[in-house]
Amino acid sequence: MSEVEFQQITLENPDFAQAIALYQQSFSPQEIIPIPIISRSLKLGNIQLWGGYYQQRFALMSIVHPLPNSEFVLLGYLATVPHLRNIKIGSQFLEYIINVVQQDDKSLILEVEHPDFGENRQLKQRRVAFYQRLGARIFQDIIYILPALDGTTTTEMMLMIIGEKHQDKLPKTLVQQLIRDLYSEVYNCNPDDSIFHWIADIKHDINLIS
Repeated sequence: MSEVEFQQITLENPDFAQAIALYQQSFSPQEIIPIPIISRSLKLGNIQLWGGYYQQRFALMSIVHPLPNSEFVLLGYLATVPHLRNIKIGSQFLEYIINVVQQDDKSLILEVEHPDFGENRQLKQRRVAFYQRLGARIFQDIIYILPALDGTTTTEMMLMIIGEKHQDKLPKTLVQQLIRDLYSEVYNCNPDDSIFHWIADIKHDINLIS
C-alpha cells in the first residue's frame, strides 16, 4: 500500500467531520462556504470532498467543484493538517487531481489570493509560485473578486488555470462565462447582485502567463 492515498469523502464517511474541521480552521470566515450548503451540494453530487491520507492517517482535505455544462473544474479549497505539511501531500494531491481532470478533457481553475492586496503579501506570492511550478498560468490583468461569504468584505484574488487545452489565451466571452458560473454555481450569488457588474469591464481576450 502506498504511503499517500486520496479518496472522496461522503457525508456518511467518519472522516467528514475531520475534513470540515480542517476546512474551518484553515480559511478565514469571509472565504468559507456555510457548512449546510457544502453538505447539501455534496449530497446532490455538485461538489467532491476529497481526503488525503498519509500512512492511513487523515492529512488533507480539498473541495473540488466541476462546473455544470463547462470545460472547467474549480479547485475551491485545499488544506493540509499542520504537522504533516512537510511531507508535501498538497503537491501530490494537486498532481493527482490535475491528472483526474485532464483525463476528462477539462481544465482546473484555481482562485488564489492576490499578492498585490492585503496582508501577508510574501506568503501570497509564494502560493502563486507554488501553483506555477505545477504548471498553472495566471489570467493576466484580471483582479477576480471573491464574494464576501460571511457578509463582510470581498477578497481580491487571481484566477489561474492548469490544462492542456488553453496555453496562451482565453476568449473574452469564455472568461466572462466562467466568472458568472463561479458566482452563480459555486457561491450561489443572485444574478442581480452587484458583484457581477465588473465582468462587463473585461473587454479583450485574456492572456495566460506563466
